Amino acid sequence: MTKVTEDTKVFHLLEEYPETEEVIKKYFSYFYEHRLVDIALKRLSVKGAFTVLEIPEEKQKQFYEEIEALISKK
Repeated sequence: MTKVTEDTKVFHLLEEYPETEEVIKKYFSYFYEHRLVDIALKRLSVKGAFTVLEIPEEKQKQFYEEIEALISKK
């Protein structure tokens, strides 16, 4: 199991762990709504995506918990 860090590319999560897509869509819905997935999520790290969207620290913690829970089931 790979540890997800703030430097992990969002696209890498989607490729390696397709089961994380719903969580990623929930937190990074802006990129999906504006059809920026191919541009933004391929280039941005998790931290970068949080910064662009100004996601509060508490929500960031929830994201990591949800992602880790999904990945640990693998």
